[in-house]
Amino acid sequence: MTRAERLARIVEKLRIEGSVSVKNLSKEMNVSEPTIRRDLVEIAENLELPVIRVHGGLILDVQKGGIEPLFEAKLSLMKEQKQRIAQKALEFIEDGDSIILDSGTTALFLAKLLYKKKGLKVITVDIKVAHELSMLQDIDVYIVAGQIRNGFYTIGSALAEASLRQFYADKAFLTADAIDPQLGVMNSSMFEVGVKRTITECAKMVILIADHSKIGKRGLVKVCELSDVDVFITSKGADPQIIETMNRSVPNLIEV
Repeated sequence: MTRAERLARIVEKLRIEGSVSVKNLSKEMNVSEPTIRRDLVEIAENLELPVIRVHGGLILDVQKGGIEPLFEAKLSLMKEQKQRIAQKALEFIEDGDSIILDSGTTALFLAKLLYKKKGLKVITVDIKVAHELSMLQDIDVYIVAGQIRNGFYTIGSALAEASLRQFYADKAFLTADAIDPQLGVMNSSMFEVGVKRTITECAKMVILIADHSKIGKRGLVKVCELSDVDVFITSKGADPQIIETMNRSVPNLIEV
């Protein structure tokens, strides 16, 4: 394999998986770790690909440049933070509640905890979330009709929006690709935006669940204002000045 071929393969893995590590690439491509490190420096500094350099590899910056890794790649990013957010979000759910779960990995982590509650009615726009909940006998699960976004398991389109408007829930849990203190909640793809906007209209309380890596970033399209959110649960680590600014817009901002 030539160096050019190796670089091309690394870039392709980044686009599909969302991250790469020196150790794994070294084994896969049968070259030394110093060689892989030089390749990653080349990619980070010279190629038009939005990446974040971390110890031991590169991570695709999903908010910069509109590039979005597939679901499986997202699942491994900020995993511990998403789990803490999901645990806190669970505290806002009471037995017997009706809730809407948005699409995405943070919503899936919350879905994995709902076995602790009884008598829930859950409406979702995510196939993975619906599958997770379908194994629980004490939860009624409703999945909206619409078009599937391949590779992401989300459901969108005007049909999905119309389907979602048939429901009105106690609480809605909204996810986001980016959160700007001035522009508000944003998404990197047009596909889910209409559904996300509809979610904010179909519940008494809207709870935004997103890790701190999304804060201070801008996505392709705006979903809603921060003032449309009743509670924002995020992980610790965001710029304190941005948090202070957002505190003026969100009634209840919680860092976990």
